[in-house]
Amino acid sequence: MRKNILNSLVVLAGTSLLLVSCSKDEDKVKGTLVTHNDFEAVLGWGGTTDISVNTEKAHSGKYSIKTGPQNEYAYTYSQTLGQMSPTKIKELTLSAWVWVPNAQASSTLVVSINHSTMVNTAVYYGGIDLSKDVTKYKSWQHVSKTFTLPDSVQSTNHLKCYLWRAGNSESVYVDDMTLSVGE
Repeated sequence: MRKNILNSLVVLAGTSLLLVSCSKDEDKVKGTLVTHNDFEAVLGWGGTTDISVNTEKAHSGKYSIKTGPQNEYAYTYSQTLGQMSPTKIKELTLSAWVWVPNAQASSTLVVSINHSTMVNTAVYYGGIDLSKDVTKYKSWQHVSKTFTLPDSVQSTNHLKCYLWRAGNSESVYVDDMTLSVGE
């Protein structure tokens, strides 16, 4: 019995090492992971009423989020900074897999920090401009950016992370989005 358990642990450790060594560099998280969403679990939380959650295209699984003529903003991550990290956040890294139809499809992955959920005055605003950062069209491409936050950012401030259509008339898709913090 002990030998079987030991053999199982050795196989499990070897498999874990193999999986880690096979991961892509762009999938590695910089800093402390705050959230990762492949948009498969969204359906259990909010149903399918959010028009941005779709099955038209996906980098992994069956679901992604999108913006287009019918929706200006996609599904949003929303959190108070103090709930994301026990220490002051100095950097945020946003990464995602994006599918953009062409060079004219101007959409932005936004990181927005306001004073609080009640006071929508901006403390910080940044984004990944997909019209500038995407070089391949009609295929999934990884994008990532680290944002250095100003010293004025406080733990009581409220972060929102979302895909914004930015006037684009075609659908743009995002999947496997990750947000991490650096202190």
